[in-house]
Amino acid sequence: MKDNYDNIVLIGMPGSGKTSIGRILAKKINMCFYDLDEYIERKSGKRITEIFAIYGERHFRTLESCAVKEISSKTNAVISAGGGVVLDSKNMHVLNKRGIIFFINRPVEDIAHDIEISSRPLLANDRDNIYRLYKDRYELYKKYSDFEILNDRGILEAVKQIIEILNGNYA
Repeated sequence: MKDNYDNIVLIGMPGSGKTSIGRILAKKINMCFYDLDEYIERKSGKRITEIFAIYGERHFRTLESCAVKEISSKTNAVISAGGGVVLDSKNMHVLNKRGIIFFINRPVEDIAHDIEISSRPLLANDRDNIYRLYKDRYELYKKYSDFEILNDRGILEAVKQIIEILNGNYA
């Protein structure tokens, strides 16, 4: 594990539990919590779905890269990154520079079963797109993560696994 990191970064698919895990983790280890999508919405004054609809994905990715730079400059933060943050290697370089990165890997079947697609622009009201996104992004999540957390036994178990790793208890 990295000896020197300021932040904990959670990456993974939409619906993998990053935000829920991040909020609980930040409270348990007394760190600040930032959700990149929520940060973008606050800064832009628009919902992610509106940004995609009005300006398109390319504009959203530009906003996302700016948010990555701003949030990564903070310290003592748990950062929940958007599912597509891994699509830009520059984003991952910035996040990796000061953070330890955990891939929250929730079984895609579980995500497909209960994800709210209306708030996820890339799913375009088609639940099956989640399988395509998973296939397209899985190797990137693996490539950029320091540790993989299988979120198949619930949020609290995932938080516990991360804390164990941070405490040096990992194989």
